[in-house]
Amino acid sequence: MAFLHEHIILPLSDIVRGEEVHKYLRQLREAESWSDEQIHDFQKERMRQLLTYAACEVPFYQDWFHDHGIEPSTATLGQLPIVSKAIMRQEGIERFAATPFPVKERIASRSSGSTGEPFSFYTTTLSDAVNTAAKLRTWYQAGYRLGDRYMKIANGARHGRLKTVQDKVNNCIYVPFYSLDDKALHSILEAIEQEKPLFVRAYPIPLYLLAQYRNSHPADFRYCPKRLFTTGSTLPAVYREEIERAFGCDIIDSYSCEGTPNTYETPAHDGYRVCGYYGIIEVLDNDGRPVSDGIGRVVSTDLWNLAHPFIRYDTQDLVEVRGGKIQRIMGRESDALIPANGTVYTVHNFSRFFTHDVVGVGAYQIVRHRDRSITINLVAERQYNSDVERTTIDFWQQRLGVPVNIAVVDEIPLMHNNKRLTIVNE
Repeated sequence: MAFLHEHIILPLSDIVRGEEVHKYLRQLREAESWSDEQIHDFQKERMRQLLTYAACEVPFYQDWFHDHGIEPSTATLGQLPIVSKAIMRQEGIERFAATPFPVKERIASRSSGSTGEPFSFYTTTLSDAVNTAAKLRTWYQAGYRLGDRYMKIANGARHGRLKTVQDKVNNCIYVPFYSLDDKALHSILEAIEQEKPLFVRAYPIPLYLLAQYRNSHPADFRYCPKRLFTTGSTLPAVYREEIERAFGCDIIDSYSCEGTPNTYETPAHDGYRVCGYYGIIEVLDNDGRPVSDGIGRVVSTDLWNLAHPFIRYDTQDLVEVRGGKIQRIMGRESDALIPANGTVYTVHNFSRFFTHDVVGVGAYQIVRHRDRSITINLVAERQYNSDVERTTIDFWQQRLGVPVNIAVVDEIPLMHNNKRLTIVNE
């Protein structure tokens, strides 16, 4: 089955979609045997090509290299500016997009908005293919093979016929949720019992809630997958313990965001590895100096995205490192909102709404007051209007069952860990 999927179905899928996932999965698996020196040489050459390209084709870097008189082919990372979402918003997304890159070949993308600040950017078919291959390689190291039965548990239904066909071909059972009350948790766990996937992928918070429910109903659920995969937000130790106890298998956690190489926990659970083939991660302190032991912020460089190069991009995520190796992901901390009816809403419920259902919201924060009422703090953009406000109030009052108010603010302040506290429970 694995041979059929890897050597026949995946190449055929690449032809249909115009991608090269099969090619780069093979190259990534070959790169597993590379020495640190080989990886460094590869990154150095990709970096030279990227900077030469950006200096010629990307308006922001055209101006920067001209103003600073630095030769792009010999520039080092430390010489380059650190950019952030705020800088990109201030400059304008087109200042960071390659001017000659064919519009038809670039892909409009958005961040998940898990920090309360959805962010638009571009990717390409090539960068998406290499990134997909990097994620598959992570799964391979945890025992997965193409064609193995796996389940994806996610917020919201699949959209588009192509996704449905891909799920069938890839032997994926897609299980959507809209809120996580006891009925929904029971239904998802029943699906795991019936479908018996070898692997399950989900965000940590939904998986944690499933684990709590399963641990409180031990006689109802007995099936144990081979492994669980988590991504999208931090995985606290208390979550890991509860989840692994409930499902009888261990978790392989991963971390990535826009412009960041896939960073994944090793099967031996001795830290996280960065996919150096895809990109470079620097861990820096507040003064921009490298951190080898302690806590620092992730600054990443994407070596493959030529439509919208992310060069020294400040993700605003924090990690803990020892000996220069990432040991713990501290960013993307999210909370859960539990109204009186007992339904659980996570940051991803809100991010989905503000990303897909309304326009004109630059950032948001949900505050649950002691009297159970809700205030949604919004940073309004040009498209925001009274209709958006009324839609937002009506939607969340109906689901939360409490009064909802909107407060338009100038900004949502950052916490000490450089993330916004998206849900505040007073």
